[in-house]
Amino acid sequence: MKVLSSTLALLVGTGLMASATHAEKFIVTTNLTPSHWGSVQGGVPYFACVTEATNGEVEFDYYDSGKLASFFESLNAVNSGIAQISYIVVSAQSDKLPLTGLTMLPGLGKSTVEITNATRAVLEADTVIAQEYASNRIVPLMINIFPAYQMLSVGAPFDSVASLSGKKVSSGGGPLLMTLNTLGASGIEMATGDLYLALQQGTIDGTMLSTTSVKAYKLEEVIKSISANGHFGSAAGIWSMDSDVWATVSDAHKTAFLECGVKVEQELAAWADQFVLDTQAELKALGINVYDYSPEQMAEVDAKLEETRQTYVDRTAARGIDAQKAYDEYLAILPK
Repeated sequence: MKVLSSTLALLVGTGLMASATHAEKFIVTTNLTPSHWGSVQGGVPYFACVTEATNGEVEFDYYDSGKLASFFESLNAVNSGIAQISYIVVSAQSDKLPLTGLTMLPGLGKSTVEITNATRAVLEADTVIAQEYASNRIVPLMINIFPAYQMLSVGAPFDSVASLSGKKVSSGGGPLLMTLNTLGASGIEMATGDLYLALQQGTIDGTMLSTTSVKAYKLEEVIKSISANGHFGSAAGIWSMDSDVWATVSDAHKTAFLECGVKVEQELAAWADQFVLDTQAELKALGINVYDYSPEQMAEVDAKLEETRQTYVDRTAARGIDAQKAYDEYLAILPK
């Protein structure tokens, strides 16, 4: 089993590996690649923090890139004992975590920091969402929120509801696809890895994606415009431990897991918000139109986003789940 190299180097450098003769080891699985910012800025410093805080009494065998379990299998991986800790992609667990998915709906939260803090608060309070998370036998350790999705176009900007009418725009599934269709676009579910060719060949007119993913997939080579202040939903990955395993962890080590989680997730969220601003500046320098919605345009968009949220809540409630209560509790936690 291969420990993530940068984490291992850090532990060796601090001398913790030598002191941890009888260290407790946890198997960790994630679909994130070693170079992904969620790993570099999130996973690596988090697990290093826990090892340092426990004086080397806790170590990790880290399996990246879906080597141990894909993101669809991320929840089952910890429940079945394949791993003790997993990076759970919430959107990929809509059958088991539909209420947790409410936190990623469009128009909720104005920054990654704000959404991260609200998600942490709702998972720690006595809420329907927290109960859903616990019912799946998982304990949240650290939250990785992706910055708000924006509108990318290969042509004229999608700067109004009218400009989206009939346009072929891709996204992930679930609430993201619902958002596009409510806005009047022809939503197409598509994997991020397929976007470059689809945009280049004109198969789609644009995509709805986080700004943090633009350069990672070289989309700056094929797009001409991107919104800067839209709030078209987000994505979340929550590093989580199986609750039966958690029950065996000492109180001191639990404190390390939780305190490091809050510390690193706040640092990660602040980094992500700054990364968005830095990327926008780079895209502008390349001649790409990075634009803001005017207050009038935003009001029109927001009305559609509210419709999207209520539709998602109603459809989820139709499954016999108390989605309205979960949604109301989350709205109460968000800053006004």
